[in-house]
Amino acid sequence: MWLAVAWLLGTFGAFWLTGLSSDVENPGQLCVFVLGATALFVGGYVAQMSRRQLSVAPATHSTDRIRRVRQLVLAASIYYAVLSLTRLAEFGATGPQSVWASIRAPATGYLNKFDVYQQGVGDTSPWMNALFPLGVLSVALVPLLVVHWRNLPGWLRLAGLVGTTLHMAFYLFIGTTKGLGDVVIMLAAGMLIARASVRHRRRVRSRRRRVLVLVAAAFALLVAYMIHSHAARATEFGTTGALVQVNPAVERVVGGPMAEGIADVIGYPTHGYLGLSYNLQVPFEWSRGLGSAPSAAIFAEQTMGADLSDHPSYPDRTEQERGWPARMYWATIYPWLASDLTFPGAALFMGLVGWLFAGSWRAAVSSRRVVPTLIFAQLCILVVYVPANNQLGMAPESIVGMTTLLALYAMQSLLGGHRQVRANRDRQRHTWR
Repeated sequence: MWLAVAWLLGTFGAFWLTGLSSDVENPGQLCVFVLGATALFVGGYVAQMSRRQLSVAPATHSTDRIRRVRQLVLAASIYYAVLSLTRLAEFGATGPQSVWASIRAPATGYLNKFDVYQQGVGDTSPWMNALFPLGVLSVALVPLLVVHWRNLPGWLRLAGLVGTTLHMAFYLFIGTTKGLGDVVIMLAAGMLIARASVRHRRRVRSRRRRVLVLVAAAFALLVAYMIHSHAARATEFGTTGALVQVNPAVERVVGGPMAEGIADVIGYPTHGYLGLSYNLQVPFEWSRGLGSAPSAAIFAEQTMGADLSDHPSYPDRTEQERGWPARMYWATIYPWLASDLTFPGAALFMGLVGWLFAGSWRAAVSSRRVVPTLIFAQLCILVVYVPANNQLGMAPESIVGMTTLLALYAMQSLLGGHRQVRANRDRQRHTWR
């Protein structure tokens, strides 16, 4: 909880230190809403954790669970490999050299991505459409690979690493940091679970240090690539200083392009609060359940003929009324949720997120069960992207994956409740006898 709150309030506090804060017309309203939504998140977390004390996972796992984990890791590795290779081919990759060329010139890959999107490549591919229902596999590989690393044979570890590498190679090829960030977040989530669920703590102190070093190194590499990528975009597209002003002192030390990249990375998790301030001033209009998750809205439009123009999302209407680009700049997760829930409903929704965040964390640490582990990793992604957008609603595979996990979680909770009721009845009967 403290890590999540530090991120949510830290990014909000950092926003007020940027030049964009001077454009906020309703600072009181913005502060009340953000702080209130964060407080509800904390309240939901605390309410869940106060139900019973956290226990530690046993040192061993059942044979059936280990077998299930290995099957999922293998299936997810194959899924990542097939999906990534298909996407690389559709976006024009010809081999490792072309991927390396995009890493060196990410702006070129980023521009090529939009050219491919305009051509509609991948939207109607039968092969891609067949893979989307298996979206739950897209959220399974990294967390399970980390949490159950010691229970996996060497060949399966290698398969998982290959699948993850191909997944990252696709995002490097198109010059986009989203997929890389997701991997780092899921890696950190898995490390947190693995670290907290170890019973014999004295034996794993050195392993803990390696874990922290690995997470820190992954985060540092991500930040370094983001600076490199955004600097290249600014130079290529001539967008220097378009949103976040470059610090002159930093520019004198590292040069113009690098300073622009650093400014963009600082503005990455902060500029959305300005978009939120604009959205808070726009009247509510219900989007008929199609505003919170853009990917689900597009699916409804393509398959059921839904007309999105009649019920635009909050960010889309704010773009029309205030000029804040809905698809270019961020506005935090809240306007997307408010499209269907209103802003008070979006704040209350964060209380539900806090409740589920704590429940999945507790279940993952106490038992290392698969479903809570994966839900916790996905909620980590949602929380990290709160200053940006509703990240879990931006891609079809993430929507399918999270929906599947929540359905399984509900089924497991109901079955567990029934077992507990039967056990209580049996104890009562034994007592009367």
